[in-house]
Amino acid sequence: MSRLQKKKPAGEKKKKQADPEKKVTAGQTASSPRQAAAPASLKTKPEKKSPAPATTETRAGFFHDALEFLREVKVELKKVTWPTRKQTTGTTIVVIIFVFVVAVFLGLFDYSLSKLVQVVLT
Repeated sequence: MSRLQKKKPAGEKKKKQADPEKKVTAGQTASSPRQAAAPASLKTKPEKKSPAPATTETRAGFFHDALEFLREVKVELKKVTWPTRKQTTGTTIVVIIFVFVVAVFLGLFDYSLSKLVQVVLT
């Protein structure tokens, strides 16, 4: 279950759970939970289901998971406080200036180290 989905009340969850004593076999009516249990002679072994092709289940699971992810992304993006155009322009200019300053610093440092190596080797 996704963190974003609302949890159902406890009463609804209990309605979906099946009571194993309330199983009714063909031709039998259940008037009480005790009578609903089938006699041992009528019970059959559960049939083994042959596994479905992995590709269809995998694809269906993949697309279901992808759609659920995209729905959650949409919900999260609605919560984002987006910056104004002025704020975006201001921070972009600050980043460009900072990159320029660091590039100049690294260039000067590299140039001075290369000159130092030339002096040492000659």
